[in-house]
Amino acid sequence: SELKLRNGRRGRDAWGTYKGKVYNLTPYLKFHPGGVGEIMRGAGKVGEAERLFNEIHPWVNWDNMLGECLIGILVSEPEAVEENKLDTLD
Repeated sequence: SELKLRNGRRGRDAWGTYKGKVYNLTPYLKFHPGGVGEIMRGAGKVGEAERLFNEIHPWVNWDNMLGECLIGILVSEPEAVEENKLDTLD
């Protein structure tokens, strides 16, 4: 549910997922050669940014390029709230 909120619309950050990790793509928006619109297609959707990335430029090293934008690990909602596991991830 947190990822869905971070869809880059209405002043919100644009988050995307890649290989089970969550990234805040907002700082990269102005640098993306394909434009903001291309990144926004995958923002806020589980797996969509990864699918689009691999479809368009699979040779680019995502982790190297966006490592500083890493927020954390993608977990399912029931897993996250069970026993306050989000707190233990910090």
